[in-house]
Amino acid sequence: MDAKTSTRRSLSTLLINRNYAFLWSGQAISSLGDSIYDLTLIVWIAAAIARQANGQPAAWAPTAVSGVLIAVALPSLFFGPLAGVFVDRWNKRQTMLWMDLLRMLLIVVLILVSGTSWLPWRPPMAVQLGAIYVTVFLSSICSQFFTPARAALIGDIVEKQQLGRASGLAQVSQSIAMIMGPPLAAPVLFGFGVQWALLFNALTFLLSFLCVLRVQAPPAASSSGSGKAPNFRREFIEGISYAFGNRVLQVLFVTIIVASLGTGAVNALMVFFVAQNLHISLPYVGLLDGFFGGGVIFGALLISFLSSKFKITRIFTSAILGFGVLFFLLARTTNLWIALVIMLCLGVAQAAVNVTFVPLALGAVPRELVGRVLGTLNPVGTLASLVSVSLSGYLASNLFKGIHGTFLGFIIGPIDTIFTLAALLIFVSGCYALFRLSPSDVAPTASAEPAPTVS
Repeated sequence: MDAKTSTRRSLSTLLINRNYAFLWSGQAISSLGDSIYDLTLIVWIAAAIARQANGQPAAWAPTAVSGVLIAVALPSLFFGPLAGVFVDRWNKRQTMLWMDLLRMLLIVVLILVSGTSWLPWRPPMAVQLGAIYVTVFLSSICSQFFTPARAALIGDIVEKQQLGRASGLAQVSQSIAMIMGPPLAAPVLFGFGVQWALLFNALTFLLSFLCVLRVQAPPAASSSGSGKAPNFRREFIEGISYAFGNRVLQVLFVTIIVASLGTGAVNALMVFFVAQNLHISLPYVGLLDGFFGGGVIFGALLISFLSSKFKITRIFTSAILGFGVLFFLLARTTNLWIALVIMLCLGVAQAAVNVTFVPLALGAVPRELVGRVLGTLNPVGTLASLVSVSLSGYLASNLFKGIHGTFLGFIIGPIDTIFTLAALLIFVSGCYALFRLSPSDVAPTASAEPAPTVS
């Protein structure tokens, strides 16, 4: 056996099997492109489009940037459950291929209205903003089809006992992309121009398409297997009913909602926590985020290998409980070094939750319902996060703004009070999951036909 063959087999072993290796590679490339693209759009709007004639930022610039975030979130809320019906009908691999192509074409169209020097025209500001919002909105709709199709395909090409490891490897690639993307976005945008940043993202969708094209999906992955004539209303209600009627999924719904309500406070108020509680300058927010990201990567690698040795349900519940305790400790600390250690551990706990979530969901859902159930789970988390961000901002600015004092030697303020309440919410959701889940819940529910073993 030559060195090239040995390297190929070692890589296949590391990435579970040949099919998952291609699927993971496509996701890793696409995630990096998305991370660069997301920040590129925000900086492009803030630094180039939303500007007055004198070069100063326009008063409506924050609203324009918020429009991008809204355009991303709305399809998840309104199209996720609907898209799941079609994902369960269609060939999962073909669905992913079409969504990659469509997203690539959408980015190419956006390049045409970017005002690049390659082209002889420069569209008005309103046209550029409108094109960004429409492109982001349509791309997010494509993601509502792509994401559950990928999850269902993973269930078909990865053996059940390897699902935790597959989920961990996916989390690693996403976390690395989130860490690498932002530092790369600004240099590409300002050094080469927005057209190159957009072109790079379009290229990542093409590379993802080529990777998915190499996946050899089993025939069972291409249809719902229900044997019934298509009926959108019946299929939609069937998916919703199963999602809210299954005990394991009920637990996942509750923990997603409650935990998202808690963690949303971090996204909205961390910058204020740094200034008011840690008493350090705002650039340290990036350092805290870096430690959290490092913890996610380490945790994803660790849990991906431990998932086959410990019960998935126990890892899931322990991680949520641990996250709640760590978040409480973070709320009470005023020391940067302690906060960095806590953020690192929070990253590990976050990774453990993310890694075990997919095996739990796939293990509780018949294969012909995966698209509809996941299409229902994802919007719930998105909605809870939006509510949390809005609510925490309101509490900090209004109801809790007058909270100042000491209790048992601890300084009490508005931000740490909100963090403490969020920690209690997360811990309560972990207790709920601990008492409602059992080790046997990882066994997959019977489906129309067994999932074949793919090497």
